Amino acid sequence: MASLVICMAGLNTRFHNVGFDIPKYLLPWEDETIIHHILKNIGLFDDVVLVANKRDEYFRQQLLDTIKPLGLHDGNILYIGDTDGQAHTAYIGALAVKNQKQQFFVHNADTLLIGRNIKNIAFADAYVDVFVSNNPSYSYVRTREGLVTDIVEKKAISPFASSGLYGFSSAEFYREMYEDLLLHFSGKEMYIANLLSDMVEKNQSVNVNDLSSEHETIVLGTPQEYGLEITKQAMKR
Repeated sequence: MASLVICMAGLNTRFHNVGFDIPKYLLPWEDETIIHHILKNIGLFDDVVLVANKRDEYFRQQLLDTIKPLGLHDGNILYIGDTDGQAHTAYIGALAVKNQKQQFFVHNADTLLIGRNIKNIAFADAYVDVFVSNNPSYSYVRTREGLVTDIVEKKAISPFASSGLYGFSSAEFYREMYEDLLLHFSGKEMYIANLLSDMVEKNQSVNVNDLSSEHETIVLGTPQEYGLEITKQAMKR
């Protein structure tokens, strides 16, 4: 039993500035859209909340058309205003989750995860999915014996970057951690990496996945990344 929040409420500025006129998560990928394949690859959850920016509500029908084949509907979509960062968006999603006591996962709307088995993930307090990278735009973790000892946003402190998939023991627990950090957080934008770093400092356990040759992480977060991956797709045909 688990719930999932997909964070889709970004401003989409980088894509808009280079001429894309639809939300990033609705851009074509293979035979469908990015968000369709994200949801298809990550598997079934008891409760799914797609948190999108109300600026994108014009594209509601297109979003519905791409999620309906996966068994989702209008009730799975939550349109909101601008937020104070990824952690805030996830917090709003956590408030909308029906079962506040079951395992709670958060995922970005621009990364495809292949070869993960979410149902087999075991952790106590929190979990972060990682892959090997050196791109300074991502969050990075240091680990020891399967536990995170340090996590930093936008600094490659190790080869292990966060894929954007995070797990928490429950939506209720995530809300408590967020509200606690908010009392002393001084930054302008809060990432989930900030929340996990606070947890590590409190000696709460944050597990990471075992890297597998079957795993693939495809990041489509910028126009450059999206264009590169589309080119790779075309070369495979």
